[in-house]
Amino acid sequence: MSRKVFEKVVSEFLKSSTPEAILIKGSWGIGKTYSWNKSVQEAKKLKSIALEHYSYVSLFGLKSIDDLRFAIAANKWFLRTLSG
Repeated sequence: MSRKVFEKVVSEFLKSSTPEAILIKGSWGIGKTYSWNKSVQEAKKLKSIALEHYSYVSLFGLKSIDDLRFAIAANKWFLRTLSG
């Protein structure tokens, strides 16, 4: 997936008021977290974030659905209320 397509998909995801999940898949070190953070910062500047809460979770090392639930809760971002 090209960077431009990635940015469009993430932008549409953040604009949606429907609670959903998005999977960002790629090799280690390719820039998944960097690209996500960059897209979030751009959406914050444009005030185009529909929901207040998001979680960014790596599935690496998770062994159960309970691990995933904990990671989601522990990594909740309050995007519309964060400065920057």
